[in-house]
Amino acid sequence: MSSELSNQKLLEKCKQFILSDPTKEHLDYVIQDALVTAVKEINNLGGALPMAWNREQYDELFTRYYATISAITNANPGVITADSVDPELSSDHGFQTNDLVYLDGIAGEDSYGSRLNRRFFRAVRASATTLTLKTLDGQTAIDTTDYDTYSAGGMVYHAGFVLPASTIQPTDSWVIKRLWNVAFDGYPSHPIADQQVIEGGWIGSGGRPGKWRYQKYTYSDFTAANIEHLLFWYGATAQRYNVNVMFEKTYPDMVTFDKDNYPSIPSDLHDYIWHRALSNLATQAEKQKRQTATQAGIGANTKMEIVNAQYWILKAAQDEIDILAYNRSLLGYIPQPSGSMSA
Repeated sequence: MSSELSNQKLLEKCKQFILSDPTKEHLDYVIQDALVTAVKEINNLGGALPMAWNREQYDELFTRYYATISAITNANPGVITADSVDPELSSDHGFQTNDLVYLDGIAGEDSYGSRLNRRFFRAVRASATTLTLKTLDGQTAIDTTDYDTYSAGGMVYHAGFVLPASTIQPTDSWVIKRLWNVAFDGYPSHPIADQQVIEGGWIGSGGRPGKWRYQKYTYSDFTAANIEHLLFWYGATAQRYNVNVMFEKTYPDMVTFDKDNYPSIPSDLHDYIWHRALSNLATQAEKQKRQTATQAGIGANTKMEIVNAQYWILKAAQDEIDILAYNRSLLGYIPQPSGSMSA
């Protein structure tokens, strides 16, 4: 079983098997880059599914009951008066700011019906009984000033969330990379592509959702604090369901850490990091040798020489088998040995 290795220790492990220039301090960055790449590659070995140690879940989310509309003002933004059918609420539409909503059933095909029905919006809670709407990116309020006077009808359905990332993500640690699974009341649902939503009859209201879609938005820089994570489900819900969101987390690159920090994978796998880094460096060094020999017609002239290069290339391939087996054991696919029992 591997011992825990700091970033500095990983660097030193690699340097033991590298000759000539890269042992100089100003070329340590070459090795650091190889270590960063190795960690990324190990974390991506699961393919479409995240590795076990990068999985997190959040289950403090609930869908809302639908609300019936009784009034819409001609204003910027237009104010909707609505009342939830939730038996536990009284004089309250039940929606919160940044809920994603779907409107339907509004009368008047020449105005409100044609402009608001069967569309998704971002809700803004103005009061217990009123809400306003924004476009899905949250940048533009829905202006109903020029609409005809509201006549009757309409429902507001819950269709998704802007996930509370600041609550889910620990400060200065990991951030959400992507959603990979969503369950409603413990029942699984399945991801759906944008094009399927456009082409199919998925948009609508109904019972427990069977499909979901994940999208990221940002309108400034791409720092974690400015990225919004949007979850849509299909169809839009008419009652309450518990929502369990499973996502993949990601950490800053190792080079952004202090040399005494540790890589963001289990300590049992730390030796595999420097093995893989040496393999990547060896592959590049061998490639450079061949290019130099071909171009000059003479022996290799490379700035990087890896001791036993072929060994590390083969070692990394064998390590992948061990890493994937370790991942399966953490997920419960391979029974872990238990200690013996005594009388």
